[in-house]
Amino acid sequence: MNTANMTEIPASAAERFEAGLQRLNTLRLFEGPPEEFWALFQETTTLLAGARAGVLFRQEDGAPLQPVRQWPEHLHLQPGLQLFWRAAPEVARAVAGREAALAPLNGAGKGPGSYALAVRWETAEPGPRLISVFYLESASEVQAAAALRHLRLMADTPRLYQLRQRVQQARETLGQLASVTDLMAVLNAHDRFPALALALVNELAGRLECTRVALGWRRGPYIRLQAISHTDRFERKMEAVRRLEQAMEEAMDQNDILRWPADPSDPHVTRDHAALAAFQGVAYVISVPLRVQGQVVGVLTCERANRPFGETDQQFLGLVAELVVRRLAERFEADRWVGARAAAAARRRLARWLGPEHTWAKVGALAGVTALAVLLLGGMTYRVEAPFELQTEDVAVLTAPFAGYIAEVPHEVGDVVPSGDLLLSLDTRELLLEEAAALADLDRALREAEKARAAGALADMRVAEAQARQARARLGLIRHRLSQAHLRSPFDGVVVEGDLKEHLGAPVRPGDPLFRVARLDRLYFECRVRETDIHEVRPGAPGEVAFLSQPRLKFPVRVERIEPAAQTHEGQNVYLVRCTTLDPPPEWWRPGMTGVAKLEVGHRTFFWILTHRTVDFLRLFFWL
Repeated sequence: MNTANMTEIPASAAERFEAGLQRLNTLRLFEGPPEEFWALFQETTTLLAGARAGVLFRQEDGAPLQPVRQWPEHLHLQPGLQLFWRAAPEVARAVAGREAALAPLNGAGKGPGSYALAVRWETAEPGPRLISVFYLESASEVQAAAALRHLRLMADTPRLYQLRQRVQQARETLGQLASVTDLMAVLNAHDRFPALALALVNELAGRLECTRVALGWRRGPYIRLQAISHTDRFERKMEAVRRLEQAMEEAMDQNDILRWPADPSDPHVTRDHAALAAFQGVAYVISVPLRVQGQVVGVLTCERANRPFGETDQQFLGLVAELVVRRLAERFEADRWVGARAAAAARRRLARWLGPEHTWAKVGALAGVTALAVLLLGGMTYRVEAPFELQTEDVAVLTAPFAGYIAEVPHEVGDVVPSGDLLLSLDTRELLLEEAAALADLDRALREAEKARAAGALADMRVAEAQARQARARLGLIRHRLSQAHLRSPFDGVVVEGDLKEHLGAPVRPGDPLFRVARLDRLYFECRVRETDIHEVRPGAPGEVAFLSQPRLKFPVRVERIEPAAQTHEGQNVYLVRCTTLDPPPEWWRPGMTGVAKLEVGHRTFFWILTHRTVDFLRLFFWL
């Protein structure tokens, strides 16, 4: 019973004492909140003293007295108590160094008078002093001293109450620790973040009798819902999910526990929590941030419809948050793909140098400035790229010297042949028969000429001599063909055309091309440089080439000559640039091989290298 709101106060000191005794047992066993205890304590002690009024002062070290409780209420407005109200602080200061004090208010006398009784109460905790001052009217000095003794017997009551509060808090803390230990044992059975999060919200919903518990995890500047109690799957586009995430972000932004309905004196903003409670139709909501090294990484939000979240619930949730956040963070990181884990680790390292706020923005700005400086100030040797074809200065085409048949082909395409080596032989059997016939005709004509000379037949002699000359000429032609029946390499080179091994016995006609032989000691690179780059190339410029067949090998070259006229190749104008090798050519080089040449044109900045083609296009397009 709280008599601070009593409509009637007992008139006599004896009646007040009896009323105080009735409340004394309730006061000694009281386990309610401190605000109610001190109100009941001040009322009970005032009644036990038989006093008409009492006021409880609090004094910090070095600070003035502060009245914190008075009975009855509005004591300073009560008629006849103004003198006591003015004298009470002075009496309280007098008792600050001792246990109790008694002071007359209207001067010392032998008859009944008004007294101020002051008692300093014992507390279980060091801190401010608590002193009560009581107004005792129409009492003798003996009665005032007796009332003071009664009050001193109650000096340890506040201390006993505080000790009981400690015991109660210890019990509650022990119960919370046991509950949290059981909860951690359940959570340790899960290795994946989704299962761990779902188990956490389900356990909290059951232990706290919540309508719903949700866990959100931080993704950048936002909170993304990860689990809802007793819900395996949910749509992220749902309005309920959106409102939950907004309430969680509200707690994350303020980095503190938020409760709805909020206390009128609470400075925190709870607008999104109020909107969530109205949307879900629940009466009470609490959100607890999950922190790692002072940074909020997640938020737990609990909803309840039947009773508010008290200090015990808030302490339990805070303890759970402190103990479970590390495991949640570890499992969340372990479940992310390797790229995300690497990015998070890089961000943590960079945050040590650049600060935890806007780390990636700072890295981007620093990288941008560095890149711009490198582009404008840095540079490299710029090289023009052009395709090439390996050419040779001398290529011999060997044709069929006369009509005949292929008899022998000792070489094939790709063979390296020395000068004079046999490449192809034609069948000479018919030529040998014709040679024998020509010899016989020549011998017969010579004998006929001798016979006519001996007979003096001049005309017959001249006819025979003409036939002899004719036979001799035919014999010379046949022997000339016999000498050309064997085709030989005119120089050291490689066979680039003439795969005739499968054509043995095949007929050939005079002038048919049979072989192409190219020299290997006079090779050069014929590069096709685009018209847009030819103005950068200069004779004598160094460069490198790489063959398509051996791209890992690079060979140094030098520009020897630039053809003055352009040619059309694959729909664009190109200029032929002749380059020579600086080193002896390897044995595997063959005319006709292709690849890519890089010709050096001088030092250029990276910005010019990246933008010169675009700049040239814009100049032509806008005619700048």
